[in-house]
Amino acid sequence: MDRQEWREEILRVPVFDTHTHLNQPGVPIPARNFWDIAHYFWFQEELWSVGYPTDAPNLPEEERIQRFVEAFVASRNTVWNLIVRRIFSTLYEIKLKDADSVRQADAAVRASYRQPHWSHSVIDRLAIRNIAVNNVEYADFPELPGVGVAVPARSNFDRALWADKLLRAPDQREAGREAADKIGRAVSELYQASIRGMRVSIEPFERLGPSALQMPDDLPPKGAERPQVEAFLTHALLRALAEHAMFAQLFLGITRVTPRSSMATDETRRITNLYPLFERHACGFELVIGTPHNNLDAVQPARIYPNVHLGGLWWYNFRSSTYRQAMQYRLEAVPAMKCVLVASDARCIEWCYGKILLVKWLLADFLYEQIERGWIGRQDALWVAREWLHDAAARRYLA
Repeated sequence: MDRQEWREEILRVPVFDTHTHLNQPGVPIPARNFWDIAHYFWFQEELWSVGYPTDAPNLPEEERIQRFVEAFVASRNTVWNLIVRRIFSTLYEIKLKDADSVRQADAAVRASYRQPHWSHSVIDRLAIRNIAVNNVEYADFPELPGVGVAVPARSNFDRALWADKLLRAPDQREAGREAADKIGRAVSELYQASIRGMRVSIEPFERLGPSALQMPDDLPPKGAERPQVEAFLTHALLRALAEHAMFAQLFLGITRVTPRSSMATDETRRITNLYPLFERHACGFELVIGTPHNNLDAVQPARIYPNVHLGGLWWYNFRSSTYRQAMQYRLEAVPAMKCVLVASDARCIEWCYGKILLVKWLLADFLYEQIERGWIGRQDALWVAREWLHDAAARRYLA
């Protein structure tokens, strides 16, 4: 089998996309026009860096097109630019290069949006079977029945309200027991609704350090401050997840640095500081990493702890180089059944397609090279691809 035949075989492997923002209120699953694709935040941010106006949606259409073309040409070496070009060349058979091609692309997207089965045709091209969102109420995709999966975010549990109540309570221990009981009931309701995991923020532990990871189950009798209260609530949530054999999805490595910008921040002990958490709580943990230098750090607990798994690459970690690096780490050290590869963070189905297409190409070439070098056989390589792209996530998210 040559490289192209192998790529085509990998393109047919089913995919489970473990993190998206699809089906938000007022935002349909398919793109409505060219700008729904062109203004995807990660790419738009790159366009801004070469002079594209941040207020481009307010410009006259012809001026906006011209400014887009200028920025698009200036960024033509980047992987985000490549994804945009591949979206339009493979889905619409349009080569983006100038103002006329942008107008053609806009007309094509507007036409596809009106096609009732467009979204299904897009996911069928890459065998995308499941797509996760963080809002339970948006997990039923009208255009894609049976595809949406909910992994609710902890913020949906009114964490701030509970923390405020505990801070004001005359008896913090009693208030803490009440909060923990409510958390337990809420998690039980999710489990009864066939939801198997939650996105959990561990910011309190990152702020407080080891003391928060090892704090007792009860709050201090008095004087607990907000970070300690937040840490207590997180411990209570993880205990509740463990009671139902559910998992906590941890998004790590991105820090808010200005009101406008969040950036990848490398911290050498970010993952190792969490080892006490992995040992203390019996729930599963899925580590979704947003910074390249923590990719290797995340591999270590995944090969040590039975309840630690690896998730997709997130934010500024979504690059060709980091995917290749992470795949090498994972193939060498972590059983394939413990690794998820795709977390597209897409806001329309076209971006879900474009990012997964890139991941599949990278994975196909990576595994082909491993086969050529004799590190793995073809059947085992195909098994790895199936685990990483779909099966590992399906067992955890749909059990």
